[in-house]
Amino acid sequence: MLARLVAVAAGLLSALSLGPWGWWPLGVGGLGVLYAITSQIDRPLRRFALTWWFMVGYFVLGVAFIIDLTAPGYVIAVPTLAAIMAAPHVVPGPPSLRGVAFVAALVVGEAWRWVVPFGGVPLGGLALGQVNGPFLTVASTAGALGVLATTATAAVALAELVMGRRRSAGVAFALTGLLLVTGSVDPSSRSVGDLTVAAVQGGGQLGTNAETSDQQPVFTRHLEASQDLPDGALVLWPESAVTVDGEFEGSRRHQQLAELARSTNTTLVVGVTQRDETSFDNLSVVIAPDGSVVDSYQKVHLVPFGEYIPFRSFVGRFADLSLVPRDAVPGEGAGYLWTPAGQAAIGISWEIYFWERIRSGVREGGELVLNPTLASSYTTTHVPEQSLAAARIRAVETGRWVVQASTTGYTAIVDPNGQVVERSGLREQIVLTADIERRSGETLATRLGKFPLTLLSLLALTGLSLWRPGRGSDLDDDRDGTIVDDADDHLGPEPAGGDLQA
Repeated sequence: MLARLVAVAAGLLSALSLGPWGWWPLGVGGLGVLYAITSQIDRPLRRFALTWWFMVGYFVLGVAFIIDLTAPGYVIAVPTLAAIMAAPHVVPGPPSLRGVAFVAALVVGEAWRWVVPFGGVPLGGLALGQVNGPFLTVASTAGALGVLATTATAAVALAELVMGRRRSAGVAFALTGLLLVTGSVDPSSRSVGDLTVAAVQGGGQLGTNAETSDQQPVFTRHLEASQDLPDGALVLWPESAVTVDGEFEGSRRHQQLAELARSTNTTLVVGVTQRDETSFDNLSVVIAPDGSVVDSYQKVHLVPFGEYIPFRSFVGRFADLSLVPRDAVPGEGAGYLWTPAGQAAIGISWEIYFWERIRSGVREGGELVLNPTLASSYTTTHVPEQSLAAARIRAVETGRWVVQASTTGYTAIVDPNGQVVERSGLREQIVLTADIERRSGETLATRLGKFPLTLLSLLALTGLSLWRPGRGSDLDDDRDGTIVDDADDHLGPEPAGGDLQA
């Protein structure tokens, strides 16, 4: 029981590295505790159990905002996400390579969360807690998974040092330093011109829902805020700032925005929801300075139980689906927009958490990254903080400026080093402006994507899973008198013949 309590406490500790707290060293420390209490265990199910308890503690805080959408969904999500992250840790490997197994398992678990369930639920990612620390630079060469691998390696180094294993600690510290050095490699992106950008936040209350709220004030607040825009700017409005029944182009809303574009000589990128009785489209529409619609992007990666209901007919028997009465229609293709002001990669709302969505737009020629988002459905700062953290990682990964616009906050402008240049408060009506660079070229992370590090980690776990100890080489769980020697931690009667082997 004691080991489980320590695991949960360590998970809670690590969660404090996320926003709104942002204490990044706690992310390293919490993972170090997890490594310390699992590195001496051979039994796969016991390793899984302790890691699962750690992840439960982590996600209890890390995805607490799900309660605002669905409390039952939160109760289901926490243990499910914890199980996905814990599953790869059943591979112990030989004692001398337990640190390798630990880092690889974390990378594989996080990469798997980007895919399942429902196409991936990457909220509360471990790398998001490191945006204020030194490991962020690694994103330019190895992406968010590289940031996680570096964090985990540093955690192993600290744990080994505390446990008195100086040689192993020295190796782990050296690897951490080597990974950090890779972050200083030239990101291979360069300026191709200057651009003035403006991000519009209309303001309003938190904890509102599109189906139960009047959409007219939302549009009006953004239109009022946009009356004094910089001449020639690229202007970003948030996700769903405009709601229309039927087609947007040619509608009254289009006419009003066309007049705004002409009067201010700006290019508008406006979040539009086109809806009918059974479905809706989540779009970002480009309106040129002459008022014409020249391009649009339809959100590809939709939010399960937020924009659509998986297994709607079945779920509807047990839950009230009135807040999501219609399902969004997913778009296709790369996250890319052409505008008269320049080419842009784009991810709508939580697509900013998905590296491959943003990478696809950059590889199409995107010279900056746009992230129109909403966040008004939530009552706390957790989602705005995590969305901004994801934007900062995407900036470093791509070597691009990121412009993020939200209805109620945070709206922000982030430079290619991941530093926040401009940032709004919550709920306020404001327009953030900045002179930025349009950039071309690809960082190593953009060229390679998440595949190489994921594959390397999978190969490492596969090799370690094939390792079989010789006689007398098993680790004794209580060899150092640690807290893992706790009878209550056994998951049940052990099979005849001894411990389970990986």
